[in-house]
Parts: sequence; structure tokens; C-alpha cells
Amino acid sequence: MYTGRTMSTIEILDVNASNVDEIGLFCALGKPGEAGGREKLAWVKERFNEGLRIKMVGRGDIGFIEYMPGKMAWRGIEAPSYMVIHCLWVNDRAKGKGVGKALLDTCISDARKARMHGIAAVTARDKAGFVDTDFFLHHGFHVVQTTPSGIDLVTLKFDVASADPHFVNDLKKKAKALGDGLTVVSTPQCPYTYDGAQQIVSLAHANHISRARSLRLHTLAQVRQTAPSPYASFDIVYDGEVISNLFHCMSAERLCELVDEASERHRCCV
Repeated sequence: MYTGRTMSTIEILDVNASNVDEIGLFCALGKPGEAGGREKLAWVKERFNEGLRIKMVGRGDIGFIEYMPGKMAWRGIEAPSYMVIHCLWVNDRAKGKGVGKALLDTCISDARKARMHGIAAVTARDKAGFVDTDFFLHHGFHVVQTTPSGIDLVTLKFDVASADPHFVNDLKKKAKALGDGLTVVSTPQCPYTYDGAQQIVSLAHANHISRARSLRLHTLAQVRQTAPSPYASFDIVYDGEVISNLFHCMSAERLCELVDEASERHRCCV
């Protein structure tokens, strides 16, 4: 039973193929019958055989972690010998009580058992939808790479001689390949990106932003071929440049500002 006092009192549930329909998914608790929730559940069931692990604290809204081997991870990174964390979230009322560390420790334990080189995660500071970089630094991780927009790649290495994971090398090329106009690139790895993509495209149409469309990536091959950022779950691209990864509470005013800023940069570079 969860009490929020010590790690020994935190019940961690292993969500797997045999119980996911009964237990449900922490990140989709609010969307069980909606399109995003249904997509996420189907995505999870397909990924269990690829090494996906999901751990939840209790059956309520306390916290969860999702991770899988780097060779199969849905992120724009090269980390074949690392366990890659997709998500780690703890409810505000449970923060500071060891829940995040308990969840992280399950990932570390599984990675050691699998004889991996360490743990990697795509993180950021003060970006909605991202795991916070400072949480990982507090627990011994190091930043090995950072994008100009502030997306970090953090790692905890079990063997210091191991090669670092890194962002894929052709992210800018992938963004440019999406062409002119606004493209929202998303995956079912997060259940909230389905509605998020529709919201952004609707805002773009309502504000006369040119050629707005949604591009949903349903396979790992599509992610590796097309995703234009290390995050890969949700990217707003305008005229070949990633302008945001935000799908929570994006306003029309902010979207127009991002588009105008990108347009100005492109004019200056001509």
C-alpha cells in the first residue's frame, strides 16, 4: 500500500500483456474510451514483445514509468546498448516522497539484469510533456547532448568506458523533408498527442497558417525515417523547422508567434 513515506511502503505494479486490460494504463486513465487512449493501448500491446516495461505505483494517479531497450525505443536517438525511458511521471502530491526514485530504480535494476550499458532519456527543463532534466541530474545522470531548443539527452552509465548515446544525425534533414507549411508529426506513444495534433491543425486553419496537416507515425520504421526531433512523440514543424513540441494548452496567439518567428528566421537566412 502506498503511504508516501519510504520506498519500502511503495507498491509498484508491473503492467504487462497479461494484466494491462484489467489494470489499464496510467497515462491513459483519463482517455480509456477515446481515440488517443485506444491507440495507446494497442501500441502498448504490440510493444510488450519488444521489451516495453511499464511500472505503476498503486492503481490510482500516483506515478508511472515506461521504458524499453534502446534498439526499439520511439525516440530520435541512437542508444542500442541502453535502456531508454520514454516517460516518468509523479503526481504533485506524491513528489518528494521517493516515488520517482522508486520507479527509476526499477528501470535501473532491469537494465542491469539485461547487461545493458546504462540508462538514457530525452528530457528538458520546464517543457510540458518532457521528464525534467534536473530530476535525473539529482540521481546521478549526466547531460551528454542538448539541442538549441533545450531538449537534453541524459544518461546514467554503468560502465564509464561505454560509448555515449547520441541524437540521430539527420534531424534537420528530416524536418526540411516535410516541406513548406505546418506539419504536426506525432505518434501513439503518448495518448494525448492524438487530440493535441487535431488541436494544433484546427488552430492553424482558423488563423490562416498555410498548408496545415497532421502526420501520424504508427511504426518504429516510420519514426526512424521521419521524426524530426529527439522527442519524436510530438513535433510541430513549420517550413522545415521544428518550432515546438508543446501539445498541452497551445494557444492560437502562441502558435502564430512561433510561426512568425520561424518565418522571420527563414527570411534572414535567404
